[in-house]
Amino acid sequence: MPAATLAYSCLDSLCATVRAAQQNAARGLLDELASADADLHGMLAHLPEALRQGSPDTYLRRVAYSDPHGSFTIFYLVWRPGQATPVHGHKTWCTYRVLQGELSETHYRWDADSELARPVGEALRRPGDAVTATPGLERIHRLRNAGDDIAISLHIYGVARAEAQTGVNHVVASVGG
Repeated sequence: MPAATLAYSCLDSLCATVRAAQQNAARGLLDELASADADLHGMLAHLPEALRQGSPDTYLRRVAYSDPHGSFTIFYLVWRPGQATPVHGHKTWCTYRVLQGELSETHYRWDADSELARPVGEALRRPGDAVTATPGLERIHRLRNAGDDIAISLHIYGVARAEAQTGVNHVVASVGG
């Protein structure tokens, strides 16, 4: 076997090991975040009353905290009835917890042949529910306030505040969306 082929083979193996280690570390962190006790009222108290009505144009995102070292940012999302995210996977680890109201989460499976996300199920998320995702297209979803009342959720992303607009969602095309 030529030396270059052997070197690439070793690098491929090392890269696969690094990716697996990253996924395992992220899953451990996300499992811990999802199982943490949450004082929903206490978390909601930090969102100014003036922002709790949301925006008529799209769901409102407000930074609650940004780690000074850039390792994570926490956002409040305020959803008026009918407001939704685009269909997306994630570029980073993330978790969210519903604080008020209900969110409908549609799950998708990535179809590499057609390069489309296909809906495969739906879940209703209520106050206290926590959901986590690792980076990639294994956990494609869409969140939507399908209720009649305002919903508020708290989201934590593994990015610095400066990267929060472009470093979180991996928007994908979907069947029927």
